[in-house]
Amino acid sequence: MIITDDSVDVEGIKKIPLYVQWRGRKVSVSKLRRNSYFLSVKDIVVELPTFNEIKDLLNRAVAVDGEALIVLPSWPVNFLERTVKLLSAMIDGVHVESVKMDSVTLAYVLKKNAFEDERIRKISLKSRTYLLFSDISFLRKNGILNDEGLKSILTKSSNLVRHIRGKTSLKQTWSTKGAISLMMREISEKHFMVDIRHSGRSRMANVIATSFLSKFKCKVSIGWMNPIAASQYGHGTVSVTIIPEV
Repeated sequence: MIITDDSVDVEGIKKIPLYVQWRGRKVSVSKLRRNSYFLSVKDIVVELPTFNEIKDLLNRAVAVDGEALIVLPSWPVNFLERTVKLLSAMIDGVHVESVKMDSVTLAYVLKKNAFEDERIRKISLKSRTYLLFSDISFLRKNGILNDEGLKSILTKSSNLVRHIRGKTSLKQTWSTKGAISLMMREISEKHFMVDIRHSGRSRMANVIATSFLSKFKCKVSIGWMNPIAASQYGHGTVSVTIIPEV
């Protein structure tokens, strides 16, 4: 049995729950309606399940299938890594797989049933995620960006954050058009798909999608950003994930 967490938008996979404080209630991320969430909530607090809650879930999974493979995204933050590694040492049949992927790329891999060592390696080496319109100070506060290189952010109007192969860097451009062009120039694959997620910028997400479609004729999907990602990237952010098809 493969287990992931609520930050990964994929159906049919057992998930470790993550929660947000929403209108005074603790609501599981997987149960949130994305549109009403983004229209009504600006500041959220992410809550983790208790140690015993995760332990009970893993014990039940092992009782059913004999073993459980836990696969969690490595970026921007793996909330559960320490807990699940401890539990994997305590419960026979529980294994933890480390993959250098964000939640969008991991969802693609799980949907395609492509969880094989060679395919994962190829996808993790070539896939990349960009963030546009993020508040740089917010990303810094949440550990998405480190202090390196931030002193030069003074005049350029569009900052592009890039995550690839477990490393995050900052690119500076003068405009949104320049940021889109920069993303396109870095594409070397012949066959790839583009997954665009937004937290309140649907018009800009459509502009980016149209740009990729007109230049590459590639597969493009657009959707609401997962609330966990939105709480870390900041509202008003657009993420663009380039995933090679292997």
